[in-house]
Order: sequence, then structure tokens, then C-alpha cells
Amino acid sequence: MRFLIILLLCSFSLWGADATLEVTKNVGALPRLAIEDGSAASSETGLRFHKMLSADMNVVSLFNVDDRYAVQSFDHPMPSAIHKDSAYILRYRLVADGSGGYRTDVKLLQNNLELFNKIYYLKQSEMLVFLAHSIAYDINAKMGGGPLEWMKRKVLFVRLSGPRRSDIVAADYTLSYQKVVLSGGMYGFAKWANHEQTDFYYTSLSDFHPTIYKVNLATGNKSAVISSDGMAVCSDVSEDGNRLLLTLAPSGQPDIYLYDIRTKNKTRLTDYSGIDVSGQFMGEDRIAFVSNRMGSPNIFSKKIGESAIKQIVFEGKNNSTCSTYRDLLVYKAREGSSGGGSAFNLHLISLHNSNIRRLTSSGDNDYPRFSYDGEAILHIKHEGTRSMVGVIRLGVNKSFSFPLHIGRMQSIDW
Repeated sequence: MRFLIILLLCSFSLWGADATLEVTKNVGALPRLAIEDGSAASSETGLRFHKMLSADMNVVSLFNVDDRYAVQSFDHPMPSAIHKDSAYILRYRLVADGSGGYRTDVKLLQNNLELFNKIYYLKQSEMLVFLAHSIAYDINAKMGGGPLEWMKRKVLFVRLSGPRRSDIVAADYTLSYQKVVLSGGMYGFAKWANHEQTDFYYTSLSDFHPTIYKVNLATGNKSAVISSDGMAVCSDVSEDGNRLLLTLAPSGQPDIYLYDIRTKNKTRLTDYSGIDVSGQFMGEDRIAFVSNRMGSPNIFSKKIGESAIKQIVFEGKNNSTCSTYRDLLVYKAREGSSGGGSAFNLHLISLHNSNIRRLTSSGDNDYPRFSYDGEAILHIKHEGTRSMVGVIRLGVNKSFSFPLHIGRMQSIDW
């Protein structure tokens, strides 16, 4: 029974450094931006950084990015010949510091006038893509773009690597940077423990009972939080990091529990003979969750401390994963067909007016997660045996995907 429940939860979630632009709507003519390498000499690192920065500036979505690589002296007032028709020039100069890092000078030019100039210091060369993210974030802020705090955050995902084997990986959102932070067992459902991303939770299925652990990312030190027969999953963490929503199955059937990490007290929030999983906070006193109490997985809500249950999604079939931000909810629904099988797309619903917007149109899309500011949605996209990270920018109505070249993703968080 224990493994049956584990597999059932996995079936709920599994149905379902090159950026691929998937959806672009309602976008007018954008000014052309060219990115130039102003380093003393062209290098493989300079070329790689150019690709990273070009991908980020595409995601910024304020420019029509000319991704042709060109070298031009950093202090030259004019663009290179191939970029002479670009309205904006973003130029960088990488200088190795001799200790494995870089000093990077960056400027943004418009019609030969300097709009932006900043010096960045990077201590570890393997974190080069985060330097690109910081530059793109600053240029976006300078030009008055929408919130992009999520661009600088780390992504945490579980990668299935073999029979009963998986890795937990910390990465950037483009997957250009990846670091395995836990390996050698069967792990699932990794979740950041706080906004600062210093710690994370995960479920170990290698123990006699499924057990949730908390791990410090810097030291690797871990401590057991709670175990349960059948299932133990941390599906959400409150904004202050003090409360967890857990799925536990001490009596065989999974239900949602509220867990206070300070007092170690747990409170049962649902009590149903079927399946209640994947709880998500909706403010301080309400949760959303997935349940099969209507025959197939769908999205419900309830107020903490009250028994009344409310169905909140009435469209779609097998609505089996969800994420919330204020009065917005994104969920996965099965529809149509994909290569002879089922297709799973993400939908956004406003709980204020019940308006529904479909966010994806191809592949099997799963495990949506809102950014902290609600501006973007991160998700897993499967096409055949290949997994990708998908990023949907709601404000500009664009979607991007970044392929995972090894393994298959099981869960993701940022």
C-alpha cells in the first residue's frame, strides 16, 4: 500500500543553455539591441558569455536582440560594422582576476550615447551565467521593465537518473549552471525552505518510512523533519518560512497537514477517504489542494480551522498540480492529444472573476510554480523522453524553454 500511494502521487505530477521562444503575442516593434564583446581578446569564455547574455536579454523582452557575435573595443564610440543598424549596443569587457573570477565592465549605448555603466565582480567562474542574469536584471530596471527578481534566483529540481535513483540539483533558470547537491539515493519533491534559498526540504524514499529532511545548501548538514507511512511530502512553505504544508499518509490515505517548524506541531487540515495532496498556501488562512473527491483530480480550497471544502476549478480533466499567488491560481489539466496520447497544458485562473487563460499549447507541462512577485511561472515541460524548464512571463505574454540534457525532471522549485 505504501508504494502504491507513492506511485499514485508521482502519477499526479508526471502526467504530463539554449532558449526556445514558444509563444509571442501582442508584441509591437521592439528596438534592436546588439551585444558586443569588448574584452582585450576574443575567447571561448567571451563567446559563451555572449550567448548567455543574449538569452537573458531575449527573456527581458524589451528589445529585438541581434545575437550575432562581434568584437569591438570596449571604449570605442561606434558599434561594430555588423551592428551599425542597432539602436542599442550592450558591450561587456571580461578581465580575469587571477583567482578564478572576473572583473566585468558593462555599458549600454543608444546612438553612441552612454545610458548605463557598471562594474561587476565575480569570484567564481562557474557562476558566470549568474553574472549575465545580474546584468540583464539591471538593464531591465534601467529601461523601466517589469519585475525580474526571479531571474537571479536559483532553481531546485529533482532529476531521475536511473531505477530508484535520483539527484537533487541546484541550477539557474536556463540550466547553464547545474550543481548536484544530493545524490546516491531515491529523492523527491525538493522545496526551498526560505526566500533566501539557504536551506531546502526534500523527501527521502530510501528510508524505511518516507522521511522529509531539511538541508543547508552551504554545509550539506541535514536533519529529519518528519516521517510517515505511505507518503511524506512538503508541498509549500509559508512566506515567513515557519509553516509547512505537508502531505502525509499515516493511516494509508494521504491528507494535508499544517506543520509548525518552531513547535514541531502538526495539524490535520483534510480528512478524506480518498486522496488529498499538494497543498498550497493562499494567504495566511486558506489553502488550495488537489483531491480526487469528485472522481478525478481537481483543485479545491478550504479555510484553515474550518471544515468546509470548496471546488475552485470547474474546467478541464485531471487537474493534478497547482500553484497560487494572491488571487491567481495556475493548474495543469489534461486535454486533447499529443502524439496519440494525452496532452497536459497549464491554465491560469483568477479566483476573483473565474477568468481562465491557457498558458501552454504543446508538450506535457507540469509542476507550475509562481515566482515570488507573481510575474512569472516556472514549470517542467516534457516532450517525449526530454525534459525542459519552462518560464512563462505573464506581463509580456511570452514563454521560453531550456532543455535538460541528462535525466528527467520530477519536481522543481525556485
